[in-house]
Amino acid sequence: MSRILKFAAALFAVLAPAGYAQPKDAAPVKAPPKAASVPRPPAPKVAAPKAGAGGAGRMPMKGMPVFRPVPGAQVQRFLRLTPAEREIAIDKMPVGVQESIRRRLAAFDSLPAQERERQLKLYDAVSKLPRDKQDLVNQRIAEFQQLPQDRKLGIRRVYQLLSGKPEAARQAAIDSPEFKERFTPIEQRIVVDLVKYYPNPEM
Repeated sequence: MSRILKFAAALFAVLAPAGYAQPKDAAPVKAPPKAASVPRPPAPKVAAPKAGAGGAGRMPMKGMPVFRPVPGAQVQRFLRLTPAEREIAIDKMPVGVQESIRRRLAAFDSLPAQERERQLKLYDAVSKLPRDKQDLVNQRIAEFQQLPQDRKLGIRRVYQLLSGKPEAARQAAIDSPEFKERFTPIEQRIVVDLVKYYPNPEM
């Protein structure tokens, strides 16, 4: 039996894996781990702007006006014609006038349908005024167009706010020290006259 045990021990020593020949305290060799993908840091959360806050969170005011000169009666008549009716009427006019009319019509037709409808309503209202008041409206619009962009925005906003107020409240706002401090004399005239003679059709 001892001879059999010795033979088995010798055979085991030959066939045993190399790891068994290493010292007991040697760490076994492990396969290198697969490269793990590095997780990306989470994107920082941006708080949504509160209602009424400035910047991108501010909702545009409904019916914010775009001040455009009020065209004459002839141009207004062309605005309401179909394209075919326009061409028939324009062909009867002098060549120089034809080009001018076509440019005005093309600019109007490029507007969104809602804005075209708004402008037509406004033109109807202004056209009912005496001629001197119509000229005053166009004068105030020309003065408005010469202002810096930030001043234009302030005038448009106060025009919008005053257009929605009753007459008494509107006059109180115009007479207030805040209104007179915020706007220059010419800007005050622009606001007052446009609110009075250039009504916002949305109001």
